[in-house]
Amino acid sequence: MEHLLEIKDLQVRYHTEDGTVYALNHVDLELDDGETLGLVGETGAGKTTLAKSIMRLIPNPPGRIEGGTIEFEGKDLLAASESEIRGVRGNQISMIFQDPMSSLNPVMCVGDQIAEVVRVHEKCSKEDAQKRALEMLETVGIPAERASDYPHQFSGGMKQRVVIAIALACNPRVLIADEPTTALDGTIQAQVLDMMRRLRDKYHTATLLITHDLGVVAQMCERVAIIYAGEVVESGSVHDIFKRTLHPYTEGLLGAIPQVHLNVRRLSPIEGLMPDPTIQRSGCPFAERCRYAMEKCHSAHPEFMTVGDGHKVRCFKVEEEMKHTGGEQ
Repeated sequence: MEHLLEIKDLQVRYHTEDGTVYALNHVDLELDDGETLGLVGETGAGKTTLAKSIMRLIPNPPGRIEGGTIEFEGKDLLAASESEIRGVRGNQISMIFQDPMSSLNPVMCVGDQIAEVVRVHEKCSKEDAQKRALEMLETVGIPAERASDYPHQFSGGMKQRVVIAIALACNPRVLIADEPTTALDGTIQAQVLDMMRRLRDKYHTATLLITHDLGVVAQMCERVAIIYAGEVVESGSVHDIFKRTLHPYTEGLLGAIPQVHLNVRRLSPIEGLMPDPTIQRSGCPFAERCRYAMEKCHSAHPEFMTVGDGHKVRCFKVEEEMKHTGGEQ
């Protein structure tokens, strides 16, 4: 079956004065029509670099996509011309950035900012674009009469709603949401996520939700991919990843979540730090922090293998266990 968005063997480097940063290393990822995929990892793992690669927004210099393909509806976006990618960006694939304030023009009223996106991509009249802008504001729960207000007149949660209205104005096939609720407090975060879920169901938009919060993934996503040091180390259905956790890093992430029913004095963090991204490693990037690490984990690189039912993992420990159990986990 052909996926709506398919990333194969993606490699991204940043060539700086201090050395080369190996930001993404041989990343594979798929997104199907109408599906919500959670991309989870800690700061510096490569989540935003992956999102910007899909949008072809990697700043060059210093960044460069050095290998792999990103296929959208069967066409490689990395081979597309600048004018072709402009036709895709914001129209068929839209992105919500982390900080809504930096995504909005402070001297332009919000209604005009939504209308501008519609006019650029749909070549319609000014009146039709304005009408669409008012509809989108109402859709995200902002009264249409506030279309003439400026970004500074809105709260953080309202600004994020405006950004979502802009992203969905052209009814894209794919929405990339890069930590869309990070800057918001808990109550507003829940409201924005609930609104995003309703809009996803209404427009049937495939969503790549980038987050470091596994609680958000459990609430919003059907599938999840865990990224560590520029590599996807485990991916599968949310149910599989939570119930049949295979990679030691995923195990550590789940172990660090506070559990209400357990009477513990301290959380169990993952010991150590993520490896230096300027050093190209031959072994598993998690080996230094892994309590199951074997000798070969430090020298050889594990393959990304399927362990059944779309569940994939990159780990020698799992490989060994599968050999001993005849391929069944």
